[in-house]
Parts: sequence; structure tokens; C-alpha cells
Amino acid sequence: MQNSDFYDIILKLKSLGLTEYEARVYLALLDRAELTAEEVSSLSNVPLPRVYDVLEALEDKGFVKVISGRPRRFEALDPKFAFKNYVSYLRKLLDDEISNLERNFEVLQPILEERYYSSRLRIDPSSLLEPIHDLHEMEDKTREMISSAKQEIIIFSQLFTWFNRIEKEILEALGRGVKVRVLMRILNPESREIFNRLKKIGVDVRIASEEWYPVRGTIVDRCKLIFLIWVPREEKRYWSPIVYRPHYTENKGLISIFLDAFEYRWSSASTP
Repeated sequence: MQNSDFYDIILKLKSLGLTEYEARVYLALLDRAELTAEEVSSLSNVPLPRVYDVLEALEDKGFVKVISGRPRRFEALDPKFAFKNYVSYLRKLLDDEISNLERNFEVLQPILEERYYSSRLRIDPSSLLEPIHDLHEMEDKTREMISSAKQEIIIFSQLFTWFNRIEKEILEALGRGVKVRVLMRILNPESREIFNRLKKIGVDVRIASEEWYPVRGTIVDRCKLIFLIWVPREEKRYWSPIVYRPHYTENKGLISIFLDAFEYRWSSASTP
């Protein structure tokens, strides 16, 4: 092969994405079948210490196959099949890269959107929702809200297992003449006992007739809301909840959405 033709093919192979050494090794293997690494190095002018890495890369990309034996030999695949293999290789790389980009963007998206909307809508996201660190802080905030209640307290919680941690504040609110409504479900003896205790102290408590929304929270005087949301996750036949960070808000629009949902379910709830 004349030098001009050789370098022209090298350039075209490089335009496909091969390196200089990969192009040289593949051409050497096209010209001669079943070469050892030493022979490949000699014919391609690629240093022997580099030839092994180059041959491995060409095998991954689908240009070369390895023939077992001592010593191992290498053979170029038919260019038509080699190109198909290479396209599949590149497609997998691209798919992996896109998946990685999507995972990274999932983390970055809320940060970017917060900056985007806060500058265009002139809304500070913290004025809509204030994140609460954990469940303990949520219960502290709930007690504070109940203690400040003047007219009405609304609580929605599937089993209300945390009632004992706010019972004192509820009793004091009832003593001030605050109306307290609780929507829950009875699914076990513990929730039945909580239901009975609520009725006994004068709370207006009802049992939701529909499947429970994956949410719990408290609304005070229709102007303060604290809530958390979770989702069920089934893995290997066991149920494990994923709890999202609690939030507090005084935004009227958000509170109205929760109130509408509560009143709708309250209207169809039972009082056994």
C-alpha cells in the first residue's frame, strides 16, 4: 500500500473515533491474519508495551477477535461486521452517558428551577414552603402550632400513633374552646385505643372510608399547615415507606388544597 493511501485510510479511521494506534493496528490485522502481539507491533509500528492495550480496546469496540492459544493471536473482523459492532459499542456508551446525565440532573434540577422561578416570578420558595429537618422537629412545630390555636385544629393521620406526644397540647386547646377534628383509620388495636381516647376527651374524630392518602399533617386556624408525604415501596415482599422531609407553610393556596381534600374525605368518613 502506498504511503498516501495508507495515511488517507488512517485519517478516515480516526474520523470514526479510533486513535492513531488503533487505526494502525487494525490495518495491520486487515493485511495479515492471525498475528501475535509482537507481529502486530512490528507491522503497525506501534510500541509493543502499547500494543496489548490497543488490541484490548479494539476487541471491546468490536474490530478484533482473540484466538486462544500460546501465544494468543489476533485477527481483524470483517469491516462490515466490525462497523456494526462499533456502532453498538458507541450506542451503549452513549446510553450509559445519558443515564448518568439524567441521574445528575435529577439532583441538580430543583436547585436550578429554584433559581429560575425565584428570579422570574419574584417568589422566594421559602415563602411557600419551609423545610422541617425531621419528624422530631415536626412534632415540636406541631405542638407550637396547637398551643397557638384560637379557633380550630385539623389533624389527618392514618393511625395517629404520635397522639400521645401532643395530647397535652390538644387537651389545653380544648380547654380554651378550640374545635379539634381528627381524621384517621382504625387498622389495629393501638389505633382503636387512640380513637377511643380522642372521643373521650372531646375531639370530633372520624374514620376515613377510603384508602389513606400517603400524607399526614396538621392545620391550625386554616392559616398554618405542617405536613409530610411518603410513598410505599415494595421490595422482596416487604413494605418499606420512603418518608419525604416535612414542610411548614402559611401559603393560603397550598393550605386550601389540603383543606379541600380533608373536607371531602371528612364528609364521607364514619363515626363508629
